[in-house]
Amino acid sequence: KQWYQRRVAITAGQCMRRRLTSQCSDDEGTLPVFISPSDLKYYSDDISSHKQVLTIYNPYGYTLKYKVLCTAPRKYQVVESEGLIKSHCRIDVVIRRKEPLEESLDKFQIQLFEHGSSVIKGHKQVVAQVLPGKPKPPTPEAPMHQIPSQNPELRGTEPVDQGGHRVDPLVLLVALLCGVALLLPTWQIDTSTLPPYLHLTIHQKLVVAYVLGLVTMAILHF
Repeated sequence: KQWYQRRVAITAGQCMRRRLTSQCSDDEGTLPVFISPSDLKYYSDDISSHKQVLTIYNPYGYTLKYKVLCTAPRKYQVVESEGLIKSHCRIDVVIRRKEPLEESLDKFQIQLFEHGSSVIKGHKQVVAQVLPGKPKPPTPEAPMHQIPSQNPELRGTEPVDQGGHRVDPLVLLVALLCGVALLLPTWQIDTSTLPPYLHLTIHQKLVVAYVLGLVTMAILHF
């Protein structure tokens, strides 16, 4: 019975150690890594692109140690491939591509550690690509123009056309016809030599006067 209890205790201890080990391995490398740029591009015919600068940031409240690893270390020359980054600081790592430049696709890995520790706290990969020719010039951006304001309160501040606004000729024609209609003789009131169909009643002249008032308001609005 004692042997059985001892065996159970040993098994439970082993299970506990395995669980703690798995938790530690899951937590390893969970620290976010901030770098710029996210990829490196080298161009065979552009000498200025043979040297790239990779910036590693440390936004945390403690010092970090970094390491730069590569899948093809013989092709590249890394200045300060490992070192320390103080809290809230950054460091620029110069990565040069050695000759000859042939089309390839390699990867760098940035590893971060706490100062004095060998446990990886975070890591991130950066793709390095060698491309033929030269980089394409950036496309010029279209000029920016101001959008006219639609706020009624600001209409008074908008520039006014020096030539003024043109009035619709149809509106002027209606106003002219209304004026002529009001000058015609009134039926059974005015005496005139004009034909009877040119005599307007009082109600007709009231309607014409109303229309003339609306047209006048429209003209003044322009």
